[in-house]
Amino acid sequence: MDKDVEEFIEDLLEIKKIGRYDFREIYGFTFVFKKEIFLINDHRSSAEIKPIGIIYEENGEYYLAPIGVVDEIEEVIKEFVKQQLKSKN
Repeated sequence: MDKDVEEFIEDLLEIKKIGRYDFREIYGFTFVFKKEIFLINDHRSSAEIKPIGIIYEENGEYYLAPIGVVDEIEEVIKEFVKQQLKSKN
């Protein structure tokens, strides 16, 4: 779809996309999920929770084992580091 047409439709219907990463620690592993919520005219139209990968610690270092092809590895790492810094303060 043409970028101008897509932006016009998003503005007309007031489409908003809210995305964030959630981290759940279970048995020493941190599971990473991506949550996306789409709003049309301030009403939830759809939501998606998608597993991204597993973060684990080995020899004092953290590793990310992605599940499938993950394009946003840097974003996941940034969010994980932010969360770790918040929990230590």
